[in-house]
Amino acid sequence: MESTPMLSSKFLHLKYLHISLIGKQAISPAYDYLSLVSFLEASPCLETFIFEVQQPDMKHDSIIGDSSPLRRLPQHSHNNLKSVTIIGFCSAKSLVELACHIIENATSLERLTLDTSHGCRSPGGRSVDKSDRWYYTVSGSLMVAPPDRCLPMWGRGIEESLRARSAIRKHIEWKLPFGVVFKIVMPCSRCLMPNF
Repeated sequence: MESTPMLSSKFLHLKYLHISLIGKQAISPAYDYLSLVSFLEASPCLETFIFEVQQPDMKHDSIIGDSSPLRRLPQHSHNNLKSVTIIGFCSAKSLVELACHIIENATSLERLTLDTSHGCRSPGGRSVDKSDRWYYTVSGSLMVAPPDRCLPMWGRGIEESLRARSAIRKHIEWKLPFGVVFKIVMPCSRCLMPNF
């Protein structure tokens, strides 16, 4: 799939939504993350939105070096949305556009967490308390990690995490309204150390 279809139905009482896209074939490099706004628009009572994307090779159109303007959707207030977490945040232009849309339209936003670590961190640093975290082994098998295990990142994952941090600084951080608790989860020092 290249994008999420527009939803014609409404989830009038939905308050918590966690969407996970995990796997090698789950996400096309051309996937339009901004299309997930249709879930927000279909859920007027939504208070907590968690979006998790994990794939072994992050192939997407990065916002780094792209001088074209960000797309903006028509204004639509998400009046009850208080907490947003994006796990696997990367420099994909459409993912940055999704974060900007949320910041600009979630009038009740209290907390925004952008996790660029892709699950590498130990339990104290994870952005979402989950009993299981999935990771790819060197051979390409999808496995569940023990709760106390750091899932190390290498090469391209670390590079993408640093690009994501740059995209956050340039396009997102300065747009946050006063009072919103903002957290960026970066890879742990054990993963970053070999890269510096």
